[in-house]
Amino acid sequence: MKKILIVASVAILALCGCTPKADKAAEVASDFLSDFFNMDYAGAAAFCTDDIAAMLRDTIAAGDYPSEEIRAKVVEASRKTTFKVLSSALDEESGDVVVNYEIVPYGAAKSSAIRHTMRLVRIEGDWKITSLE
Repeated sequence: MKKILIVASVAILALCGCTPKADKAAEVASDFLSDFFNMDYAGAAAFCTDDIAAMLRDTIAAGDYPSEEIRAKVVEASRKTTFKVLSSALDEESGDVVVNYEIVPYGAAKSSAIRHTMRLVRIEGDWKITSLE
């Protein structure tokens, strides 16, 4: 009886430790969005494929603000923007994970959330963002 309980406990713990692929990809998506809205673009780029990372680095230059006051307002608005991962699903055909999320810009009503989708693929053991829609 004791052996059965031990085997059952180990099996339950093993199952609890298994996180589906879609959940792990959703964690990466959430980490990317956190870095992005905290304006850590190098950190955000690390979660992307080379093409997306290069586009991110090229599009967002750190010093392109007309004044320090405007830069400070942009930083505040970005950091106070909220997001929520709504769902993640494995595309059985491609092996990619599609993550649906919403963004509520700073100062906007929650009802004005903007829905987006990102696609992630597993590259050398890591989930990487391949597209932002």
